Amino acid sequence: MIAEHRVRATDGWRLSVLDLEPDGAAWGVVVAGHAMMVDRRTFFRRDRPCLARSLCDAGLRVLLPDLRGHGASGPDPARGGDWSYDQLVEDTAIYLDLARRLAPGLPLATLGHSLFGHSAAAWCTTAAAREISPAAHVALGSDFWLPGTEDRRLVWPLKRLFVGLGAGLTAALGCLPARRFGVGSADEAYTYFADFRRCVADGGWRARDGHDYRAGLAGLAFPVLLVASEGDRLAPPRTAVRLWSPVPRLTTWRLAAAGATDQDGRALPELAGVGAPGHMAAVTDPAREPLWRAIATWLKGQLAA
Repeated sequence: MIAEHRVRATDGWRLSVLDLEPDGAAWGVVVAGHAMMVDRRTFFRRDRPCLARSLCDAGLRVLLPDLRGHGASGPDPARGGDWSYDQLVEDTAIYLDLARRLAPGLPLATLGHSLFGHSAAAWCTTAAAREISPAAHVALGSDFWLPGTEDRRLVWPLKRLFVGLGAGLTAALGCLPARRFGVGSADEAYTYFADFRRCVADGGWRARDGHDYRAGLAGLAFPVLLVASEGDRLAPPRTAVRLWSPVPRLTTWRLAAAGATDQDGRALPELAGVGAPGHMAAVTDPAREPLWRAIATWLKGQLAA
């Protein structure tokens, strides 16, 4: 069963959320959010195996938002849409509240690829999250570029150069034209990219009011699963693991061509054939279906507890 919900953010922005229900009784509900420069189609396709269907087939009720300014949650920048990173963070509360209203008796989790992986966790570090919070979180290919997590001397200057060029481009054009350059299906807003430039310049993952999102990770009470692939050039394990290291109850799956391992270096036989997918392939390539099923199994273990 698939339905669409239209909900309003605190500033009135209309957000679209798909609701996928399993055939049988659900044992949990998960809010699954996508990466930047794309929309929820990276999670849900009717014509082939996909992450959302794998979670649903495992018994999860899956809520798939198009994040603000993306997909059906426009307007996009070409139609006057503009938004900040902090607004994406705050929208997490809207999705969680919807999940609670739709399934009040089910345990709740969040799952984010790239952008939603860290923006959902960032919201959970705020004071407002005391009112509603997930019982578990999955961060899939999720990193935030910081000098404190990058130990390669030549790479950090390149990252700063990329962000600087991107900021200059968004200032000149009013947005980051991902579609024009063929690097995504959704353009990104000027203010959103300006927030990344600010964080890179300041060397911290912080809100505009100074709240330190990364420092707040140390206060998360729920378990977090970080899935990082050696084939992911945007969020490689060497930096992603450092970013998420403050989380007290952190489980890490490191995907490599030779096999997957956990944070203690133990082999994960259920992921033996997954390999080391690239940043987008981890959520779009049907060959990664064993990974998606393993994530559902991990979530079931956490939510049952």
